[in-house]
Order: sequence, then C-alpha cells, then structure tokens
Amino acid sequence: MVDDATPAPADVSRFLHDGRLPAMPRRREHRRAVARWLAHAVLPTLLDTVGERELTDRLAELVDDPVGVRRALVDLGLVHRTRDGAEYWRTELTEHDRVAAFEDVVTDAGVRRTFHLDGARIDSIAALYDELNRVFMAGEDWDLGPSLDALSDLLHGGIGAAHGADRLAVVWHDFARSRDALGFAATREYYRAKIADPRFDAALFQRRLDDLEAGRGTTYAELVLEVFADHPDVELLLR
Repeated sequence: MVDDATPAPADVSRFLHDGRLPAMPRRREHRRAVARWLAHAVLPTLLDTVGERELTDRLAELVDDPVGVRRALVDLGLVHRTRDGAEYWRTELTEHDRVAAFEDVVTDAGVRRTFHLDGARIDSIAALYDELNRVFMAGEDWDLGPSLDALSDLLHGGIGAAHGADRLAVVWHDFARSRDALGFAATREYYRAKIADPRFDAALFQRRLDDLEAGRGTTYAELVLEVFADHPDVELLLR
C-alpha cells in the first residue's frame, strides 16, 4: 500500500549552486522546504539510524556547512538523535517519499503485515495512542480511544490498516525512550486520573497506585507489553 496523499515535491533548485547548498535560506518556508529535501536526501529510509560521522559525511556531499545543517535538521524536528548524539534518524514523511504504509509478506501461513511505531513520537500515554492512530488508522473516519482495551481490539486485527492480514508484526523503534515516557510518572498520573473519575473503581486503582509507589506495581509501558503478550499471534520487535 503506497501513500499518495503527500504533496508534490517543492523545487529547491534555485537555492543550489552547482548542485550544492551554499547556505540555508532565511525565509522560514524556504528553509523548511530545503530542510525536508535534505532530510530525505541524506536519510532516504524512514527510521533507519546512522552515526553522526556518517550523517555529516552525507551532508558534506550536498552542503557547505554540514555540521550547521545537521543541527538545523534536528532543530526543525525532521531528524531525531539519541541523547548522546551518536545516532540519527528521520521520522517525518516528506513530499519526496513514496513510502509503504505497511509491509506485506506472503508466507505459507498467509499474509504477514508489518507496522512500524516511532518511539520518538511517544512522550506520553496520549502520544502513544496518537502514534497508533497515525500508523494503523490513517484514512479511517474514526480513531482508537486511549485505552488498553482499544489496543487489544486493534491487535485482534480487522481494524484499520490491519484488516485483511493473517498475521501482524509491530516494530517499535526507540522503545527505550517510549518506556521512559510511559514509566513511573506517567503511570502515577494515569492512576490518579482513574481514581478521580467516578466511572471507574477508585479502590482498585488506588491499590494499583499504592503498589506502584511501593515499587512493586506495573508501569504503563509494562501494561502495554502485557497486552501484546496476550496476543501471541502478533510479533512485537523492540528496537
């Protein structure tokens, strides 16, 4: 399945001299257009990681200030990096891409469909469900609700982009960052919200909060992994 919804690529040739970029444009819209072109040019595969030296060398083939442009791509949010700056990857689909929304492989057991979650986008529980909707529900006229039950329903298949697949595989990139974001602090706020909501069993969630604060409870990241474990036919790969 190919995403044909991206706009036509912007013409950035007027900013180049003999195929190279002497400097980033000053106007915001021009700067972003050039940055999107460069991000795709040096990181053609979404979510693939490269080292800092490799990325700088790739940029040096196209721009006069590879280090400055590398920083600009990060500042603009087109490229992400690890906290130590050792690895870089692109997370934003651009108009220069023709990227499969998912990957299908036909096996003896049927169609195996692989989806990719970008952990760099997941900085909260709400953002987790935003990412699930981005990956699985694009083109649908409704979204998954922010609940573990909704995640379980999704993994059963038959919803959104999972429809028609015999088996599902989910590659969760940069999971360590997601695990931190869905850790103690986010889980504590999640339980407090449940306790304050009269629709839920306050005593149950108070016990879970007490366990969490005592160091023997389960974080939201662990709860999500438990949902995946309840679906042994879904392959989860943590990167």
